[in-house]
Amino acid sequence: MSAVPSDTEHSHLDNASSSSSASESSYDSDCSDGDSDGAEPKQSCLRLLGMQSRSTCGYCGAADGSRFLAMRAERMTCDDYQALIDRGWRRGGSLLYLTDHSDACCAYYTIRCHALDHVLSASDKKVLRRIRSHVSATGDDICAVARAGDLEVRLEPASFTEEKYAVFEKYQLAVHDDHDASRQGFRRFLCDSPLLPQPFETPAGQELPVPGLGSYHQCYYVSGRLAAVGVLDILPSCVSSVYLFYDPEFSHFSLGTFSALREIALVRQLHQHLPGLCYYYMGYYIPSCPKMTYKGRWRPADLLDLRTYKWIPIDRCLERIARHPAFCTFDPDVDKLAITRD
Repeated sequence: MSAVPSDTEHSHLDNASSSSSASESSYDSDCSDGDSDGAEPKQSCLRLLGMQSRSTCGYCGAADGSRFLAMRAERMTCDDYQALIDRGWRRGGSLLYLTDHSDACCAYYTIRCHALDHVLSASDKKVLRRIRSHVSATGDDICAVARAGDLEVRLEPASFTEEKYAVFEKYQLAVHDDHDASRQGFRRFLCDSPLLPQPFETPAGQELPVPGLGSYHQCYYVSGRLAAVGVLDILPSCVSSVYLFYDPEFSHFSLGTFSALREIALVRQLHQHLPGLCYYYMGYYIPSCPKMTYKGRWRPADLLDLRTYKWIPIDRCLERIARHPAFCTFDPDVDKLAITRD
């Protein structure tokens, strides 16, 4: 199994986590815990943390890595977060961040897969054959494989358990050589979510894999043991992958690839009830980092142009990136094609 590196470098984002709350400014004039009538709050409350200083890049290793703009979300609607990730933002726990692309050591591009049009590749089928040999499943139906034999996939609310933390701790040590994976950090970045749940209005007799939009953990069990956890945000237009961690003892299952295929299948399931939900967001595609280019395997796919906020087919983007390795726009009408660091 190939390593599944973090889109959220925990040590990198800790700088913003420790920022003084006194310097924050609110985008919502009312950040109280509830409405005046006692009902649950329904509006987003975001506090600006400002531009964060550079730290070592988790991708290229540059000591003076990229800066990023950060906001703290005390609470956030799923619609608002959908709008933000369609502008290049990502979240780690309640921290929202956007790389300063005009002064970045690496070029970051938000990537999405057209889940409804995805077709299994030869390498995808090879992974499924390997998993079927272990769990006594047949065929290439992802959902059927996920319910077969010794493999069980459960989708549940994002919550802390000691079982999940034990797997996370083993993963961080084996894959990232991180000896300081704390329970507090695990809770903050991978369990606590500012997203306000948005229940579905489910037609009578119809069963859905989740009760509504929000943050979830997709847990993979092999013979009753927790093997991997995918941290997901289910939003109005997409399933957004936040993070995946797995028990290294199960690396032969290629759970990184299988989890991506299972999440694409989840989009298809949800699309039957929510026609607008049809994309699978995989975080950042970083052309200069081999560990992050694997996300381009699942096609058809688009990259987000942060000059125009348009989604452009990845094949067209790769042609432009090859000529302009620094962060670039994919719009042929824009004269200045690349942005480089000072």
